Parts: sequence; C-alpha cells; structure tokens
Amino acid sequence: MLQPPTEGEFQTLECLWQHVHNVARAQGYAVSTLRSNMTHNQIEIGCESSGTPNPNKGSSKTVTSRKLDCPFRLYARKYARSTTWTLKFKSPEHSHDATENIMAHPAFRKFNEQETSQIAQMSGSLLLPRQIQAQLCSQRETDRPVILQDIYNQVKKMKKDKLQGRRPIDALIDTLKQESFVWSSARGSEGHIASLFFTHPLAIKLLHGVSHVIFMDYTDKFNEDKMPLFHIVGFSSKNKTFSGDFCLLKNETEPSYTWALNQYIEKVVNKTNLVPPLVIVIDRDLALKYSLKKLFTDSKMMLCILHINKDVSAHCMKKIGHGTDFESFMGLRNQVMYSPTENSFKDNWEKLQKQAKNPEVLQYLENTWLPLKEYYVPAWTNHH
Repeated sequence: MLQPPTEGEFQTLECLWQHVHNVARAQGYAVSTLRSNMTHNQIEIGCESSGTPNPNKGSSKTVTSRKLDCPFRLYARKYARSTTWTLKFKSPEHSHDATENIMAHPAFRKFNEQETSQIAQMSGSLLLPRQIQAQLCSQRETDRPVILQDIYNQVKKMKKDKLQGRRPIDALIDTLKQESFVWSSARGSEGHIASLFFTHPLAIKLLHGVSHVIFMDYTDKFNEDKMPLFHIVGFSSKNKTFSGDFCLLKNETEPSYTWALNQYIEKVVNKTNLVPPLVIVIDRDLALKYSLKKLFTDSKMMLCILHINKDVSAHCMKKIGHGTDFESFMGLRNQVMYSPTENSFKDNWEKLQKQAKNPEVLQYLENTWLPLKEYYVPAWTNHH
C-alpha cells in the first residue's frame, strides 16, 4: 500500500508542498494540483494518475495514459486568522502500484528556474529542441534525464503564456507595432484578420540597394492559423538572399496575391520611391503569375530553375526509377532546359521525344513545363 503524506500544520505553503512531494517520491507516485481557490487559500491535491483516460477516438494508434481514475485526494488549507497551512487527506488510498522509475512522472522532471530561463533564451534564438536538450544535458551535474518531450512542452507553454489569451496573429500585430514595422491588414466577414502584410524599414533599405531582381514564393500553412506565408526575397550584390517582405494570406488565389502585391506597391514601392524590379523570379504558381502580369507590367517574370529541377527530378524518378535510364533521360532533358537558342530548343525537344522510353514523363513535361518555356529556358530569358 502506498503511504500518504502525514497530516499536520506547516509554516508555509512551500513547506507543505515539499513534504507532499518528498513522501510521494519515496513511495513511487506523483501528485499535482487538481483545483485551487487562492482567494480562500484552499487547494485540492490529487494523484497524477487521477482522472479518466480519454478514449483514442479516430486514431489507429494505441496511446498509453497515466490517467487511472486514482481516488487519492489531499486538501491543503490556510484558515482565517491562522498563520499556518493545514494538510488533511480525504482519500489516502491509490488504485495502482508504485512506479518503478520515478522519473516517468513529469512532476519530478520539472526544470529549475535557471533551466527555464535558458530554454526561453535558446528557443528565442531558434535553437531546435534537440539542441536545447544537448545543452541542458551537458550542464546537469546529476543523472536526472532531460526528456525531449519535456522541452517541447515547456516551449509550448512559454508560447502560450506569451500570447496572454490572444490569437497568434493578433500577438504578431502587437509586436509589429512595438518594433516599428511597416504593416497593413485586411479582415474577413467575421472580423478576424484574413491577410497581413509586414516588412521592416531596414529590409526596405536593403531593397533600395538591389531591387532589380526579387524572388517571390510562399510557404504553405506552416503557422497555427493555417495561413500561407507569401515571401518576397531580395538578392544582394554578393549573391546572398535576404527577406524583404512577408504577407500572411487567406489562401493561394489570385485575389489574395493581388492584395499582397498591392500592399507591396503602396507601402514599399510608392511610399519609399523604390524602383520596381526588372526581373521577378517565382515558382510555378499560376495565380501569382496572373496577378504579377496585371500589376508589374514592365517587369519580366522567370521561373526558379532550382524548383523546376527538383519537381521534374522527383516526378520522373517515380516513373522511371533509379539507374542509367533515369540519368540518360535527365541528361536529354537538361539539354532542352538549357537550350541557348530557339532552334536548339526545338532540336533538343525533338531528340528527347525520340529517345525517351516513358511516354508518361514526356506527357508530364509537355503539359506542365513546355507551355512555360519562355519563363525559364535561356533561349528566351537571356533577352530579359
């Protein structure tokens, strides 16, 4: 039978908790606060295994829960006119055996104040949880483990605390205001933020130095609001990239891109007299392409060669497989891709059609990339 903490009086709440945790740890269980009313100085303490486990609805995975409906209950209270805290138990018995490894209980793996501060600092510096874990392990003088999931949970808690009940996008707007960003937003029918454009004055200054070529792309639904991030990237004179502007969009449609590009024109190009780009490099996004053709009539568009090569290689490898056939096909395809003249492009394409053994990949190239040849083949792009 697992023994409960001794009932009695304690000078402070900290002393009471220390007594409860020490006994629980020695007996092989852990406790936590179930309910509290600090206005009346009342706390209900229960076993970490109290509560009913949630059924694994809609999941094929079997999830092990610490919830075992354990009835163990303690009450801590500081009565009026009293200077001490009283500990009493309502139900001293447990419905389970002692835990063999006490460190299986999160209550005994809590980070101390210094570690919590370090996690906040390292997470703010964009270190990955595994990197944070390695750093904490190297510092601990005891054999107390640093569990990766605990770091994930701590970072998640810090982010939630920082939001202070706000939606992430509303918290972002508050930060943009505090840090003097240039920004604008559009709201949907329900009053929520539907799109958000923002850029920093220093980024605009960089764009003024090298605005002749920019790259536009998006990252698909990486944030909690599931909004695509539209990204405008500049290229420095040393061929380095830098972030120019950002825009969280409602979706990846032509109206959304048109709104984002209009904000860029209004907030950056017009207000700061930025010279519009001579060349805009994009991924194969037809909605963005149509918006650009309407708003940047004097700019030339090009497709990103890196993205094209990646997509073509992945698609064709699935159809052809690894080996000499794939290498031979890609060699012929590269001749088409980098044709310096229109005549050589025509000759190389006919050569690929004759020698390629898989009709599906030819159809893929013909339907997907051939209509866009003017945007990536040197025979046409060298005239930009």
